[in-house]
Amino acid sequence: MAVIFPTFTNVYKKINLPNILEILLILILVTLPLGGFAINSIAVILFFIASILNYLKNKPTLVFSKIFYSFFAIYSLFLLSLVWTDNLQNSLDGLVRFLSYLVLPIAFLLNSNLTFNKEKVVGFFSKSLVFYAIYCVLLGAIKALIHNNFSYLFYHELSGNLSNLNAIYLSVFTSFGISYFLFKNDKSRFDKFGFAFLSFFLVLLSSKIIIITTFLGFLLYFLKKINIRKINVRYLLLIIGFSIVFGFSSSNLKERIQIEFEKTNLQEVLTKKDFGHVYLWTGTGLRIFQIKAFIEILKEQKKGFLGLGLNNSQKYLNDKYEEYNLYPGFLNYNFHNQYIQIFAELGLVGFLLFSTLFYCLLKNASINKDYFFMSFIFLILVVCFTESFLWRQRGMVFFILISLIFSQRKPVI
Repeated sequence: MAVIFPTFTNVYKKINLPNILEILLILILVTLPLGGFAINSIAVILFFIASILNYLKNKPTLVFSKIFYSFFAIYSLFLLSLVWTDNLQNSLDGLVRFLSYLVLPIAFLLNSNLTFNKEKVVGFFSKSLVFYAIYCVLLGAIKALIHNNFSYLFYHELSGNLSNLNAIYLSVFTSFGISYFLFKNDKSRFDKFGFAFLSFFLVLLSSKIIIITTFLGFLLYFLKKINIRKINVRYLLLIIGFSIVFGFSSSNLKERIQIEFEKTNLQEVLTKKDFGHVYLWTGTGLRIFQIKAFIEILKEQKKGFLGLGLNNSQKYLNDKYEEYNLYPGFLNYNFHNQYIQIFAELGLVGFLLFSTLFYCLLKNASINKDYFFMSFIFLILVVCFTESFLWRQRGMVFFILISLIFSQRKPVI
């Protein structure tokens, strides 16, 4: 034992923890699009353990940032909601599901002596997305030829090639990758190919709101780069033309947009009392109903200030699905709106805490004039209107990790 302990100590001292930590950060990101959450969760746990080892080895001065305080306050509210929730088990389960809101910020706090290489970590993730996209398109093309059905090249059928991954989530990752290649200063041939192929892939994924958001970022990037007084008219027309083609080149996308406009009956959704199991719902129509249900739940339960409790809104929403006789398959569908999800479960207090977090992130990006980070924050803010993005493993880990990487302070030893 006297021989083993000094040997272990020498090996421990020689371990290059900064490199290992960056590798684990990359592993967390690149496993997000893969099926299941086991590998991703293991990577998060390993990163946390390695962060503890780094702290024990170097004992850096801990740097508490506003971003850390915001995440800590949010998880503290998760914990406090155990006091007023009417289903303790649901909220306890939520505390486990949302541990990333606590574990990842603490891990970065323990690494106060390090500044992770954003270019390296984000670059690996963005490049991995290109290979995921190629895999999905090739497999989708093979299925389309075998079944003589080109729907395999679009939307959930396409993203589903990655273990039934939701097209919206893959669209968010893809948009992030596009922004990385777009904002990168020195672009290699692979970077240009990655930008072009991910742009093509995003159109195939057919997520309307993500495509529009990506185009806005694309236009803002060029407006930032161009001297308005010296702008070439042909160049401007090329940008506009490319944007229009990019947004509407997919017949599948155009068809989906047309259906949303033609088939959504706003008046009917807001006034009908019994929809029946065969009612034709559009994505917009269902989300409007969910907003209506949220308002009714808020009035009936009178818990607008603190909410229903973490992870405890689904029962009330399911009751509304049954009350209005919706198709049973909708049971356990969440609000599909992160802002409403937060308000329902954590009330006005939770909504204000998340608003404070986003304010801090935007302020950080603005001070550093980090347009790539700004585009990421804007992307998350937009997708939260149509998905409970921050309440799902992929969404929360992606958001928390990127936010922390881009908000790092100078290392303190």
